[in-house]
Amino acid sequence: MVKMKSNFFKIFYKIAVHLKPLAVKIFPLKFRRKMKYLLLSKAFPLERKNKSNYVFEGESGINLVGYSRAEMGIGESCRIAARSIDATGQINFGIINFKGTNSARMNDMTWVHKETTKPTYNVNLFHINAEQMMEIYSHYGNSIFEKRYNIGYWHWELPDFPDNWKESFNLVDEIWVPSTFVADSIAQKSPVPVVKIPHSIEVSVRDMRERSYFNLPQDVFLFLTMYDLKSFQERKNPMASIRAFQTAFLPEDESVGLVVKVNGVGYAKEDLEELYDLIGEYKNIYVIEGTLTRNDTNALIFVTDSYISLHRSEGFGLGLAEAMYLGKPAVGTGWSSNLDFMKHDNSCIVRYTLVDLKRDFGPYKAYQYWADPDIEHAAYYMRKLREDKSYYEQVSLRGEEYIKQNYSPHIIGRLIQKRLEYISMWKFGG
Repeated sequence: MVKMKSNFFKIFYKIAVHLKPLAVKIFPLKFRRKMKYLLLSKAFPLERKNKSNYVFEGESGINLVGYSRAEMGIGESCRIAARSIDATGQINFGIINFKGTNSARMNDMTWVHKETTKPTYNVNLFHINAEQMMEIYSHYGNSIFEKRYNIGYWHWELPDFPDNWKESFNLVDEIWVPSTFVADSIAQKSPVPVVKIPHSIEVSVRDMRERSYFNLPQDVFLFLTMYDLKSFQERKNPMASIRAFQTAFLPEDESVGLVVKVNGVGYAKEDLEELYDLIGEYKNIYVIEGTLTRNDTNALIFVTDSYISLHRSEGFGLGLAEAMYLGKPAVGTGWSSNLDFMKHDNSCIVRYTLVDLKRDFGPYKAYQYWADPDIEHAAYYMRKLREDKSYYEQVSLRGEEYIKQNYSPHIIGRLIQKRLEYISMWKFGG
């Protein structure tokens, strides 16, 4: 009976995947995400195995599984993991590029030379968030997990880890997370070890771009904020950055500007319309829509003067860290994962009040809480960075130094190598 029910949902799931282009036009993103997880959990109930009897197979090394070509945050974090592993010069690894039902543009070929079609090493590192692990299972079944040590690299942005994702714990032997905040959240419910392995930060611009390339004005102090509509506008909170800019500067002030880079255009048109409504008469706020290459995203950060993210919560805060690497002062909400690297002497940490969500935003449920940043405090920092050159240079230098000294690929690569050596001694008897 259970098997018949599972087969029914498998057929339903395959039909839903086939009809996804139509569903995108009819149903909102939040509804599609909810239905996708429901179908996956029903169609592919986990086959629980006694892993204590496993004989691990394969050469020593890592099968990195993730959206390695996807031009979005989760894809970039997979490529960052590849860079950190590669920096050790000691760890064999291959990349299994997974697409699943991800509809992001898949044109980043940075690590295509490391791609393989099947796992050959004894450790799997799934650079896939907890709710997406069921997609891996639906695609590969138990075959990819069996006789290997399985690590999930998971992000999460709120204090309580969702109960309806707990089934994914059954697929992994341990979990790596990018920050202390995420570790604290997941560890409360995890039956397996949770280890902090941060993202490494290294920002290169192979092909330099002038501001004119992005249709931005010259000789103007430019703030930059970036977000993806698929990451929930309510959490990324670009409206707060816009309001802070409007509080700090007049609409006719041509000496300063705010650049709003929006990815995932087409997924939440109402959110984009809300953005433009808020901008209103401010001609010194410039919106860049669409997906940029990694080079051009890095170049955009490079040609602007400061990065602002008045998020309500972050699973890491990659944009803030990358801006600091390039010597661009970061203005960010003083709560959640970004506090691992944002300090009061190397960045501009904005005050906040913790508030209840009050209603559901996709996986972010009403009973949870997150930060409401202080708009006036953020505006103060924006004015100070614009007007006080000495302060700007001090924050710029200290931020760049901190990121380069603590988050380089070599440093994070050594953390990965050290953890693998421990796993080898403990699990493989090496």
